[in-house]
Amino acid sequence: MFDLQLMAQGFVGIVSPFSLVLMALGVFCGAVFGAIPGLTGGIAIAILLPLTFKLEAIPAMALLIGVYVGGAFGGSIPAILFGTPGAPEASVTSFDGYPMMKKGLGGKALKTALYASCAGNFLASIITISMMVGVSKLALMMDAPDYFGVVVFSIVLIATIGCKESWIKGLIAVLLGLMFSFIGGDPLTGTLRFTFGNRFLMSGLDLIPVLIGLFVGAEVLSEAGIKRERNLNTVSEFKENNKITKHDVQKCIPSVLSGTLIGSIIGALPGLNAAISSTLNYSFVQKISKDPQSFGEGNIVGVAAAEAANNATAGPTLVPLLTLGIPGSGTAAIFLGALTIQGIVPGPTIFRDAGDVVYGIFFALMLCTVILAVIGRGLISIGQYISFIPTEMLNPVIILTCCAGAFSVNNRISDVFILLLFMAIGYFMRVLHIPSLPLLIAFLLGGMLESNLRRSLLMSGGSFTVFFTAKFSAFFLGLSLLMILYTILQPIVKKRHKKSKEVK
Repeated sequence: MFDLQLMAQGFVGIVSPFSLVLMALGVFCGAVFGAIPGLTGGIAIAILLPLTFKLEAIPAMALLIGVYVGGAFGGSIPAILFGTPGAPEASVTSFDGYPMMKKGLGGKALKTALYASCAGNFLASIITISMMVGVSKLALMMDAPDYFGVVVFSIVLIATIGCKESWIKGLIAVLLGLMFSFIGGDPLTGTLRFTFGNRFLMSGLDLIPVLIGLFVGAEVLSEAGIKRERNLNTVSEFKENNKITKHDVQKCIPSVLSGTLIGSIIGALPGLNAAISSTLNYSFVQKISKDPQSFGEGNIVGVAAAEAANNATAGPTLVPLLTLGIPGSGTAAIFLGALTIQGIVPGPTIFRDAGDVVYGIFFALMLCTVILAVIGRGLISIGQYISFIPTEMLNPVIILTCCAGAFSVNNRISDVFILLLFMAIGYFMRVLHIPSLPLLIAFLLGGMLESNLRRSLLMSGGSFTVFFTAKFSAFFLGLSLLMILYTILQPIVKKRHKKSKEVK
């Protein structure tokens, strides 16, 4: 089932001194970025991505995985200390973490978040490698129509259930992403489209400036006009000497295990994110608790439930990316860019083509968890001050770093202009409350969608029945139709149910 030789190569590459130093650096940077409201671990990965250009594949992945793991925990620091989540997925942590802080139990809450994060991530990483092998074997049985069905399913899932806003806004974002993906040469004939005579657009839009512009640049523009208030009293009230007792550990273990399972399932589904898994696990643990009223009042189990599920999505999120080439989240899309830079093509043959790198990624996930447990203890003592770094000092540095990263991809000034364009697009999408993730995923999958559609029609002589006779394709297209119908009909049913109640 597992190639022991490739596993050994991946392990040796990850435990080299250079890779270990990069992982430690990544964990620290990710945690610091995650602890600053408005910034996230994903933004840190995008900023540090250009640094991987000159690195070999395994050290490059070691650095980015470190940032990924550190960022997933970092958001809990301001959520607990100030009630201000550093990232959307940390908002559930604040439900009980901040009340604990106000009771003088901030140290206990932070330690619980740290250990639950490490446990959830470590256990999910073990589950992930088994999922990877199974999905990659399944993917080898798929043909062009099946891939078309999977891509349609992924896009529909992200635009409907995975979209917090209305499905119409999700659809708008998807159409924009597909439009941008069609810029450049036709995948089969090479015919130029939407280039407007500009030679820099002949090869299409590069992923890195689009990604950095949408996620990092747009976020900086959105945060630039927000003045955040810092409550200095919470720092003076902070007590680090809170100890976690054996009884606390026994109470939290079931919530960590359920969080690992829920986080692993949610993480492996494209379009669903850590915020959903943490919310689901928190709700589940509250429902089965003997004292549900204590949740939201400073229950340590609530902190463990949220953080375990939140961090358990980290590894499984990479499963659809590595096995099918389908990024299910913004962070996974950044990893796609990193793999592309290294010349690695995600897909069902990735174990054969770059098995040592794949195993290295999952060894890195587990080792970074151990590193986080060590570095995290130090960050707990200084974490109370991280959130006070003025954003007006950080924002100009981040913008300059983004421009340098976009230019360094191809050494073209046109990529900097593309970055600035997508910064503006991302900013106005935020103003209009249109999600940017469906746009990015559709942009990444547009080429795959079109090429598999064209190949399928060539195979069938132009007949669309091929999509309904292929087993996988019919299954995923059926699921896509059900999701669309559910998304459209649910508000109508709720509205009628509400009216009928008012009449009674």
